[in-house]
Amino acid sequence: MRNRITARAFSNIALIKYWGKLPTKLNSPATPSISLAVSALKTETTVCRIESGRDKFILNGKPTDMATSQRLREYLDIWRKQKLIAGHFLIESRNNFPTGAGLASSASGYAALAVALGAFTETPIDKAELSRLARIGSGSAARSVMGGLAFLPDGKNPAAKLIMPADKIPWGMVMAIVESKHKKINSRTGMGHSAETSPYYQSWIKSAKSDCRKMLRAIYRNNLAEIGITAEANALAMHACMMSARPPLIYWNPVTIEIITRVPCWRKSGLETYFTIDAGPNVILLGRKQDLLQIARRVKRIAGVKDVVVGFPAGGAEVIRWN
Repeated sequence: MRNRITARAFSNIALIKYWGKLPTKLNSPATPSISLAVSALKTETTVCRIESGRDKFILNGKPTDMATSQRLREYLDIWRKQKLIAGHFLIESRNNFPTGAGLASSASGYAALAVALGAFTETPIDKAELSRLARIGSGSAARSVMGGLAFLPDGKNPAAKLIMPADKIPWGMVMAIVESKHKKINSRTGMGHSAETSPYYQSWIKSAKSDCRKMLRAIYRNNLAEIGITAEANALAMHACMMSARPPLIYWNPVTIEIITRVPCWRKSGLETYFTIDAGPNVILLGRKQDLLQIARRVKRIAGVKDVVVGFPAGGAEVIRWN
């Protein structure tokens, strides 16, 4: 019997955003999404059986707060109710990048947790089912289970699908960190607020589905320009939906705006790069692998940028240690 499992998963950055949930208890997405797993952003999670009658949770060396602990405990209960695991566990998770700052830390966290828990089950769970189980914890985690370029359909209980493995993807991302603090309104709360109060929410759902079809065509054609322009438009549409909520959700800061206004100028000068922004102030730039260092150098020159991280395509979540 295995008593201690460590799994690793990489965060993924959405090119087509997941923003909105269906009214189910399965954390089901209202919009389809497409993302790239990034090698520079990773989570390692260790799950250990304990004799205590209560689960324990450690994140980045510290006990989790009450809300996070409750969410994780409820997630483990889902596995227990399905009789996939039994007993209680100590879960220790560590990210090598800011948590809760709009860099999809919950995606890599729940993907690593799902894969580690899957290693405790008596009957092997295939990757599609692990993706579904990870999605219940965090919608974007379904894509981190797959890695590479992954597609998560909308619907009641979807699993992510691998579009292209990491070793076949010719481009990567540069993360411009302009704020590393935990955002005040998390994505789950923000999605609900947008759905309830934004007059543009239904338009966002419709445009996201159209953008997803465009993105899939562009990826299959390996058309970086079409991929990038579609990603930019989709990110701006999502933030427009957030900003039109009442009261508005504004995750950007002045440095965010400065970066996204520079990107078209860089393209005109011959450096092909495109931006996207998750639910946070940090900006992610897409470019060909051979251009990433040049993109990073330009970003570093912008006042207010705290850190710049270069990331290449990464694989799916996997167990890396056990005993």
